[in-house]
Amino acid sequence: MKAPRTTPPPALRGWRYPWPAVVLAGAILAGTALARTALAGTALAARGAEPPAWSATFATLDGDRFVPTAQMPGLALLNFWGVDCPPCVAELPRLQRYAQAHAAWSVWLVATDPPPQARAFLARHEVSLPALRAGPDVAAVMRSAGNRQGALPFTLALRNGAVCATHLGELSDEALAAMQTQCMPVSP
Repeated sequence: MKAPRTTPPPALRGWRYPWPAVVLAGAILAGTALARTALAGTALAARGAEPPAWSATFATLDGDRFVPTAQMPGLALLNFWGVDCPPCVAELPRLQRYAQAHAAWSVWLVATDPPPQARAFLARHEVSLPALRAGPDVAAVMRSAGNRQGALPFTLALRNGAVCATHLGELSDEALAAMQTQCMPVSP
């Protein structure tokens, strides 16, 4: 029987932290950032029932707390964006105005860039919306919310934690109005 490996693999040599702890910590962080359930079925929507919550947990850009989507009350808009994505940058002022004009909605930015880069960009452009980080596998998170192409920008609307509308591409005022209409509570 072979003895357990006592030296780190070549890719991790030179790290000052014990490599098993680094690997374990990375796995835990990746697991908390990934979405765990998909969207609601069409049968529930057809019956007027509330779809199940979309379960994903994101860390804030500062890393001081975690925000689970399944526990977001009321109406929320999550916008996946990147600093090198021209349509993403173009729609940030529109999202800021939307948040100011629609108090019933909480608007969150989900950065696909490293937190320091995203924080610096938002500060430079005076964007004051709350920002989250997508985590290491942003494509999987977006796929679980309905973005099969993995393209940016991607916006999803939640009603009580359940996805009620999605939009791929730059948002217009008309697209925001359509998402708002799709997310209105179903009357009995």
